[in-house]
Amino acid sequence: MEFKSPLSQRIIISFVLLTTVVSGLFSFGIMAAIDIVKRDLVTAELNRKFPNILVNYKRGHIPDLDIGTQFYSGTEDLPYYLRNLEPGFYEVEDAESSFHVMMRKDKEMPFYLVQEQTTVARHENLLEITVIAGFFLCVAASVVLGIMMVRRIIAPVQRLTQQVHNREKLLLDAPPISTGYTNDEVGRLAQAFDRTLSMLQDSLHRESMFTSDVSHELRTPLMVIKSSCDLLIEKNQLDDFARQRIDTIGKAAGEIQELVDTFLTLARGKETEQSNATLASIIDGNLREWQNQAAGKGISFTMHDHTTSSGEEAALFPVPMLRTVLNNLVRNAIHHTAEGGITLEVWSTGFTLCDTGPGISNTDKDSIFRPFFRGQSGSINGLGLGLSIVQRICQKEHWTVAVSDNHPTGCCFSVTFKA
Repeated sequence: MEFKSPLSQRIIISFVLLTTVVSGLFSFGIMAAIDIVKRDLVTAELNRKFPNILVNYKRGHIPDLDIGTQFYSGTEDLPYYLRNLEPGFYEVEDAESSFHVMMRKDKEMPFYLVQEQTTVARHENLLEITVIAGFFLCVAASVVLGIMMVRRIIAPVQRLTQQVHNREKLLLDAPPISTGYTNDEVGRLAQAFDRTLSMLQDSLHRESMFTSDVSHELRTPLMVIKSSCDLLIEKNQLDDFARQRIDTIGKAAGEIQELVDTFLTLARGKETEQSNATLASIIDGNLREWQNQAAGKGISFTMHDHTTSSGEEAALFPVPMLRTVLNNLVRNAIHHTAEGGITLEVWSTGFTLCDTGPGISNTDKDSIFRPFFRGQSGSINGLGLGLSIVQRICQKEHWTVAVSDNHPTGCCFSVTFKA
């Protein structure tokens, strides 16, 4: 059975239930013991008095009876509550009182010794009320004590939770969490968190160093490639085909440099210096390449510009970020579209890219942005990182990305910029 209530509530409930069961059994035992002891004492007292009273009766003497005690013989003029009784001890009641009755037979002659117990019953009821009140008092006290105990018991767990949630604990110079705890269950849990955080810190440090090293080391060869391409083009000793190929290499080197900057920004979680441009200029710089890629697969690539020239200055976006989003979405659309075409709808608030591929099943729509997820119809050649990168960039830039169906077939990815 799974409990979804907080741990503090479960401890209090368990404590109160335990107290209720124990005090309830104890109260029931006390009341049962009172009844048994009372019955034994009254029976013993009546058995002790009965022989003397019976002897006096047979001698014709008036029985010496205590206040509230009555003696009956025979079967005539008996109160209704004494009729049809067999020999033994009884507790009987009439409309106003209750009695203890000892009935004996001597030579088939019935004799009844009756002792009123109204006062005793009143004291017995008072004692029962006291026991019941003590039971409820114990339950109420258990609630108060349970709350007080839980606060002391849960306090280390709550403190540990706050420390683990504190992101500053991920810093390399943060002291171990377990230093402030004793070697108990919570202390051992804190030690486990320390080990996990230590491994996480090492992993983050290695990733940070790797990202920084890759960014630093790739800058030089990329600059060499790009500058060499520029020098070859400036010499005017190349034919048009070679010039075009070298220009493509130079652009690719520049895009790789932008990708390095993008991944470095995502990995560090901090802003880096990036060039900015409008959405239209970024699309214009890549539209011909996208159309060529689509044409190479036998499909069309069409763009519809719905932006209006209202005289307002167009918004600027970080080129590496937005170009990476566009390239990943376009690359996925071209890869998964076998026939038909791709349409790019552009607005001032964002864009929508639709394809005529197989589409995305409803079961996969909630998972396509997870890293390394390729879906039921995913390519075995892909790593499943493209859409994950798109979502991470959109989250960082406060954009929204959504997927929907493209009727009759295919899917649409929409990116909306922040207002």
